[in-house]
Amino acid sequence: MAIAVYSGGVYDFSDQPPLTETANTCLVHQTPPEKETPTWVGQLPLDSIGRFLVMEHSHADMLTSEFGISPERISLLGAFDPHGRGLEIADPFGLGKVAYDRSYKLIRDCILEYLDTMGEPK
Repeated sequence: MAIAVYSGGVYDFSDQPPLTETANTCLVHQTPPEKETPTWVGQLPLDSIGRFLVMEHSHADMLTSEFGISPERISLLGAFDPHGRGLEIADPFGLGKVAYDRSYKLIRDCILEYLDTMGEPK
């Protein structure tokens, strides 16, 4: 089954360049870095997205209050962590290479578990 995947932030930084730390972390892990500018969630086809995976409760709240997304379509990504490291995933912004690497691995683990369980947390 094909799955369309989007990545977008709840704050609009679409006029800013991508963060060097994010691009470097992606390259180290052989993941294509984001495009030339960050994507804002308001630029996405929101009505066609079946599940929103967010890093923090505040992101879920913004999707609901600012974009009218039903809470039933939103999950905390950390709920799919096979190692149970917590429901929320902190933004590594400004915390250095080690924090970005840790966040990358945590997000990767959660996404793989989400795909393996078809969206049903253990």
